[in-house]
Amino acid sequence: MSYDAPYKGIKVVDLSQAIAGPYAAGILARHGADVIKVEPGRGDWARGIGKSYGGHTLISALVNLGKRSICVELKTDGGREVLRRLLSDADIFIESFRPGVTKRLGFGYEDVRAINPRIIYLSVSGFGQSGPFSERPGTDGVLQAFSGFVADNKGPDGTPHRSNVLLMDMSAALYNVQALQAALWARQGEKEGRYLDNSLLETAAALQNLNIAAKALDTGGPAQPLAYPYAIFPTKDGNVSFGVVFEREYRPLMEILKLPELANDARLQSTQDRFDNRKLIDAPIRAAIAKLTTDELCNELTKLRMLHERINNYGDFMHHEQTKQMNAFLWHDYPDIGRIPLANIPGTPRLGNHAAMLNSPLPGEHTAEILAQHGYSRHEISALETAGAINAKLAAA
Repeated sequence: MSYDAPYKGIKVVDLSQAIAGPYAAGILARHGADVIKVEPGRGDWARGIGKSYGGHTLISALVNLGKRSICVELKTDGGREVLRRLLSDADIFIESFRPGVTKRLGFGYEDVRAINPRIIYLSVSGFGQSGPFSERPGTDGVLQAFSGFVADNKGPDGTPHRSNVLLMDMSAALYNVQALQAALWARQGEKEGRYLDNSLLETAAALQNLNIAAKALDTGGPAQPLAYPYAIFPTKDGNVSFGVVFEREYRPLMEILKLPELANDARLQSTQDRFDNRKLIDAPIRAAIAKLTTDELCNELTKLRMLHERINNYGDFMHHEQTKQMNAFLWHDYPDIGRIPLANIPGTPRLGNHAAMLNSPLPGEHTAEILAQHGYSRHEISALETAGAINAKLAAA
């Protein structure tokens, strides 16, 4: 064990698919865990979402870095025996089937606990393991809609919008990691492992707790803004996000915008006042800002030490000197995909230090290797292939 690979020696059997479970397992892999991705013969269904690059999509390529893959058909006796053997000495098991599916396959928590009492078992689902919606499929977009996020994320015209960033999936993965890490630490003083039930629904609740709490306190009276004005403002050649967070900033802002009448208006001297009288202030401010270039506005806001930033696109962000200084990305020539940026996840060892972390496995790429490590002879592996219990095409490669 070391800071460079704190989870070296930890074995993770990752039966999950898509993002929330696999990305969590991928973070454990970055910390040195041996993560075995168990896929059906056709591969994780996320391998079919988006443009295909020789057995990968960007989702499968990015969330499975550093893992090994074995393709197993769990509806066969041989396939189920393979998984039982993988689980016999595993530290963590992650699954993301709908509630009840793993139990029907013989791999519910009690089944796996009988094989390995010290295992930490994580179920990842959309709506949880019980309740009227528990058996409904729950993806990122579904939970954005269900949780109120889309309704709260309105555009200027009042139309609800879904986020293109997979907020629920990626956040769920991070919550999954912290739950698994806490369980691993606690297990040192326990005789047995434990069961963890994490859902995208709970993730949506935790992620939006501030917004939801504010809504719960809403009595129907005047809104209580955190800051006003606070928005994205078009300039002569772009857009800038900024706002008056501290009251002391309001008058200097009006001075640089050459709006002295607003600076001295008694009706606009507090955040709530400005919000209540926003019809007086919005149009003049936007008109004044539209006369400035982005650089001109940002330079003035910097002098005032106001919180602000120009609206960058992904290209601007990736190639910005600050982003480069922080080594936020490692540019990697990914086989069959091309040169892509791989993000260095905060708190994990830097990708450039571990060549094994730079690529994700093809479906079943390590099937024969993993089976051999778990006591299967070449003859037994061949028999599993013949019986359709493992991916015959890639296992022999």
